[in-house]
Amino acid sequence: MTSQFMQLDGQDPEGKTVAGRCPHCAHQATLTCTSHLELAGTRETNREPTVVRYLMTLKCHWCQKESVFLRIADFEWHRINSNRHVEGITTKGLEQVWPKKTPRELAPEAPETVREVFAEGALAEAASAYRLAGIGYRAAVEQIVKERGTSGKNLRDRITSLKDLGASQEIVDAFHEARFVGNDAAHDALAYSAEEIADIAELIHEAVLVLYVQPAQRAKMAAQRAARRSAAKQPSV
Repeated sequence: MTSQFMQLDGQDPEGKTVAGRCPHCAHQATLTCTSHLELAGTRETNREPTVVRYLMTLKCHWCQKESVFLRIADFEWHRINSNRHVEGITTKGLEQVWPKKTPRELAPEAPETVREVFAEGALAEAASAYRLAGIGYRAAVEQIVKERGTSGKNLRDRITSLKDLGASQEIVDAFHEARFVGNDAAHDALAYSAEEIADIAELIHEAVLVLYVQPAQRAKMAAQRAARRSAAKQPSV
Protein backbone atom coordinates (compact mmCIF):
# COMPACT_ATOMS: atom_id res chain seq x y z
CA MET A 1 0.00 0.00 0.00
CA THR A 2 1.25 3.48 -0.80
CA SER A 3 0.42 6.53 1.23
CA GLN A 4 1.93 9.84 2.19
CA PHE A 5 1.55 9.00 5.90
CA MET A 6 2.35 5.28 5.95
CA GLN A 7 5.61 6.03 7.79
CA LEU A 8 3.50 6.47 10.93
CA ASP A 9 3.66 2.81 11.85
CA GLY A 10 4.26 1.39 15.29
CA GLN A 11 2.21 1.34 18.45
CA ASP A 12 2.50 5.06 19.18
CA PRO A 13 3.72 7.42 16.43
CA GLU A 14 3.15 10.52 18.58
CA GLY A 15 6.06 12.91 18.09
CA LYS A 16 7.05 11.46 14.70
CA THR A 17 7.36 13.80 11.72
CA VAL A 18 6.48 12.82 8.16
CA ALA A 19 6.17 14.47 4.77
CA GLY A 20 2.84 14.82 2.98
CA ARG A 21 0.17 17.14 1.67
CA CYS A 22 -1.57 19.15 4.39
CA PRO A 23 -5.38 18.94 4.14
CA HIS A 24 -5.65 22.59 5.22
CA CYS A 25 -3.13 24.51 3.11
CA ALA A 26 -2.56 21.80 0.43
CA HIS A 27 1.21 22.36 0.62
CA GLN A 28 3.65 19.47 0.47
CA ALA A 29 5.02 19.94 3.97
CA THR A 30 6.23 18.15 7.07
CA LEU A 31 3.64 17.22 9.66
CA THR A 32 4.10 16.04 13.23
CA CYS A 33 1.83 13.61 15.04
CA THR A 34 0.69 15.55 18.11
CA SER A 35 -1.75 13.00 19.54
CA HIS A 36 -2.62 9.35 19.00
CA LEU A 37 -5.45 7.71 20.96
CA GLU A 38 -7.03 4.27 20.61
CA LEU A 39 -10.80 4.49 20.26
CA ALA A 40 -12.33 2.36 23.01
CA GLY A 41 -14.58 -0.42 21.80
CA THR A 42 -13.35 -0.39 18.21
CA ARG A 43 -10.96 -3.35 18.35
CA GLU A 44 -11.96 -6.30 16.19
CA THR A 45 -10.47 -9.27 18.01
CA ASN A 46 -12.42 -11.80 15.97
CA ARG A 47 -10.16 -11.08 13.02
CA GLU A 48 -6.60 -12.22 12.39
CA PRO A 49 -4.64 -10.04 12.85
CA THR A 50 -6.62 -7.88 15.28
CA VAL A 51 -7.86 -4.61 13.76
CA VAL A 52 -7.36 -1.51 15.90
CA ARG A 53 -8.62 2.03 15.33
CA TYR A 54 -6.94 5.21 16.54
CA LEU A 55 -7.72 8.92 16.36
CA MET A 56 -4.57 10.68 15.22
CA THR A 57 -3.78 14.40 14.95
CA LEU A 58 -1.12 15.81 12.61
CA LYS A 59 0.15 19.39 12.80
CA CYS A 60 1.43 21.06 9.62
CA HIS A 61 4.74 22.90 9.92
CA TRP A 62 3.71 25.25 7.08
CA CYS A 63 0.31 26.57 8.22
CA GLN A 64 0.49 25.39 11.87
CA LYS A 65 -3.01 23.88 11.62
CA GLU A 66 -3.97 20.45 12.88
CA SER A 67 -5.76 17.73 10.92
CA VAL A 68 -7.48 14.69 12.38
CA PHE A 69 -7.36 11.21 10.88
CA LEU A 70 -8.84 7.83 11.73
CA ARG A 71 -5.95 5.38 11.65
CA ILE A 72 -6.86 1.74 10.98
CA ALA A 73 -4.10 -0.71 11.83
CA ASP A 74 -3.38 -4.42 12.16
CA PHE A 75 -2.12 -5.54 15.57
CA GLU A 76 -0.31 -8.84 16.05
CA TRP A 77 2.38 -10.43 18.21
CA HIS A 78 5.61 -11.53 16.54
CA ARG A 79 7.43 -14.40 18.17
CA ILE A 80 11.14 -13.78 18.72
CA ASN A 81 11.83 -16.99 20.65
CA SER A 82 10.01 -19.33 23.04
CA ASN A 83 10.05 -16.72 25.81
CA ARG A 84 9.72 -13.45 23.95
CA HIS A 85 7.15 -11.78 21.72
CA VAL A 86 7.06 -8.23 20.36
CA GLU A 87 4.09 -6.14 19.26
CA GLY A 88 3.66 -5.38 15.60
CA ILE A 89 1.28 -2.63 14.46
CA THR A 90 0.98 -1.86 10.76
CA THR A 91 -1.09 1.00 9.35
CA LYS A 92 -3.65 -0.24 6.81
CA GLY A 93 -5.58 2.93 6.15
CA LEU A 94 -6.05 6.58 7.08
CA GLU A 95 -9.39 8.35 6.79
CA GLN A 96 -9.47 12.12 6.97
CA VAL A 97 -11.88 13.29 9.67
CA TRP A 98 -11.05 17.01 9.89
CA PRO A 99 -11.04 19.26 7.95
CA LYS A 100 -13.99 17.92 6.01
CA LYS A 101 -12.77 16.33 2.83
CA THR A 102 -13.60 18.33 -0.32
CA PRO A 103 -13.24 17.06 -3.88
CA ARG A 104 -9.83 17.52 -5.43
CA GLU A 105 -9.26 19.92 -8.32
CA LEU A 106 -6.58 20.13 -10.96
CA ALA A 107 -4.77 23.37 -11.67
CA PRO A 108 -6.48 25.75 -14.13
CA GLU A 109 -3.55 25.33 -16.55
CA ALA A 110 -4.77 21.79 -17.33
CA PRO A 111 -7.16 21.43 -20.31
CA GLU A 112 -10.80 21.92 -19.41
CA THR A 113 -11.88 18.41 -20.40
CA VAL A 114 -9.10 16.87 -18.30
CA ARG A 115 -10.14 18.98 -15.32
CA GLU A 116 -13.81 18.03 -15.72
CA VAL A 117 -13.15 14.28 -15.94
CA PHE A 118 -10.73 14.42 -13.01
CA ALA A 119 -13.33 16.35 -10.98
CA GLU A 120 -15.86 13.57 -11.50
CA GLY A 121 -13.37 11.03 -10.17
CA ALA A 122 -12.66 13.35 -7.25
CA LEU A 123 -16.37 13.59 -6.41
CA ALA A 124 -16.54 9.80 -6.27
CA GLU A 125 -13.43 9.69 -4.05
CA ALA A 126 -14.86 12.29 -1.66
CA ALA A 127 -18.04 10.21 -1.42
CA SER A 128 -15.96 7.09 -0.62
CA ALA A 129 -17.04 5.47 -3.91
CA TYR A 130 -13.55 4.20 -4.56
CA ARG A 131 -14.30 1.89 -7.48
CA LEU A 132 -15.93 4.78 -9.35
CA ALA A 133 -13.05 7.04 -8.36
CA GLY A 134 -10.55 4.58 -9.82
CA ILE A 135 -12.50 4.48 -13.09
CA GLY A 136 -12.76 8.28 -13.11
CA TYR A 137 -9.04 8.82 -12.57
CA ARG A 138 -8.25 6.33 -15.33
CA ALA A 139 -10.54 8.34 -17.62
CA ALA A 140 -8.65 11.52 -16.68
CA VAL A 141 -5.39 9.89 -17.73
CA GLU A 142 -7.02 8.85 -21.01
CA GLN A 143 -8.02 12.46 -21.64
CA ILE A 144 -4.49 13.67 -20.91
CA VAL A 145 -2.82 11.26 -23.34
CA LYS A 146 -5.43 12.11 -25.97
CA GLU A 147 -4.79 15.83 -25.50
CA ARG A 148 -1.02 15.28 -25.76
CA GLY A 149 -1.48 13.69 -29.18
CA THR A 150 -0.15 10.23 -28.38
CA SER A 151 -0.48 7.26 -30.71
CA GLY A 152 -1.28 3.61 -30.10
CA LYS A 153 -4.04 1.05 -30.47
CA ASN A 154 -4.98 1.13 -26.77
CA LEU A 155 -4.45 3.18 -23.64
CA ARG A 156 -1.41 1.16 -22.60
CA ASP A 157 0.37 1.96 -25.87
CA ARG A 158 -0.69 5.60 -25.81
CA ILE A 159 0.64 6.05 -22.27
CA THR A 160 3.95 4.39 -23.21
CA SER A 161 4.29 6.65 -26.26
CA LEU A 162 4.31 9.70 -23.98
CA LYS A 163 8.05 9.10 -23.61
CA ASP A 164 8.46 9.85 -27.32
CA LEU A 165 6.88 13.25 -26.62
CA GLY A 166 9.32 14.08 -23.84
CA ALA A 167 7.45 12.82 -20.76
CA SER A 168 9.53 11.29 -17.98
CA GLN A 169 9.47 7.62 -17.06
CA GLU A 170 7.95 8.63 -13.71
CA ILE A 171 4.90 10.12 -15.46
CA VAL A 172 4.54 7.08 -17.71
CA ASP A 173 4.70 4.75 -14.71
CA ALA A 174 2.18 6.88 -12.78
CA PHE A 175 -0.29 6.81 -15.66
CA HIS A 176 0.08 3.05 -16.04
CA GLU A 177 -0.66 2.70 -12.32
CA ALA A 178 -3.87 4.72 -12.78
CA ARG A 179 -4.75 2.52 -15.76
CA PHE A 180 -4.30 -0.66 -13.70
CA VAL A 181 -6.52 0.65 -10.90
CA GLY A 182 -9.25 1.78 -13.27
CA ASN A 183 -9.20 -1.50 -15.16
CA ASP A 184 -9.35 -3.52 -11.95
CA ALA A 185 -12.34 -1.51 -10.75
CA ALA A 186 -14.21 -1.68 -14.06
CA HIS A 187 -13.55 -5.28 -15.05
CA ASP A 188 -13.03 -7.12 -11.76
CA ALA A 189 -14.95 -4.88 -9.32
CA LEU A 190 -11.75 -4.72 -7.25
CA ALA A 191 -12.03 -2.18 -4.43
CA TYR A 192 -8.85 -0.33 -3.50
CA SER A 193 -8.50 1.47 -0.18
CA ALA A 194 -8.99 5.19 0.36
CA GLU A 195 -5.24 5.64 0.68
CA GLU A 196 -4.51 3.77 -2.53
CA ILE A 197 -7.02 5.83 -4.50
CA ALA A 198 -5.66 9.03 -2.94
CA ASP A 199 -2.19 8.02 -4.10
CA ILE A 200 -3.44 7.68 -7.69
CA ALA A 201 -5.00 11.15 -7.50
CA GLU A 202 -1.71 12.56 -6.19
CA LEU A 203 0.21 10.92 -9.03
CA ILE A 204 -2.07 12.56 -11.60
CA HIS A 205 -1.85 15.89 -9.79
CA GLU A 206 1.97 15.76 -9.89
CA ALA A 207 1.96 14.80 -13.58
CA VAL A 208 -0.30 17.75 -14.41
CA LEU A 209 2.11 20.01 -12.55
CA VAL A 210 4.96 18.86 -14.80
CA LEU A 211 3.01 18.68 -18.07
CA TYR A 212 0.95 21.86 -17.83
CA VAL A 213 1.56 24.09 -14.81
CA GLN A 214 5.34 24.44 -14.95
CA PRO A 215 5.48 25.05 -18.75
CA ALA A 216 2.77 27.73 -18.38
CA GLN A 217 4.70 29.38 -15.57
CA ARG A 218 7.93 29.36 -17.58
CA ALA A 219 6.14 30.82 -20.61
CA LYS A 220 4.69 33.59 -18.44
CA MET A 221 8.10 34.45 -17.01
CA ALA A 222 9.66 34.45 -20.49
CA ALA A 223 6.97 36.85 -21.70
CA GLN A 224 7.60 39.12 -18.71
CA ARG A 225 11.33 39.16 -19.43
CA ALA A 226 10.70 39.91 -23.10
CA ALA A 227 8.41 42.80 -22.16
CA ARG A 228 11.03 44.14 -19.75
CA ARG A 229 13.74 44.02 -22.44
CA SER A 230 11.45 45.71 -24.94
CA ALA A 231 10.57 48.47 -22.49
CA ALA A 232 14.25 49.05 -21.67
CA LYS A 233 15.03 49.57 -25.36
CA GLN A 234 12.37 52.23 -25.82
CA PRO A 235 13.93 55.67 -26.27
CA SER A 236 13.39 57.98 -23.32
CA VAL A 237 11.36 61.15 -23.96
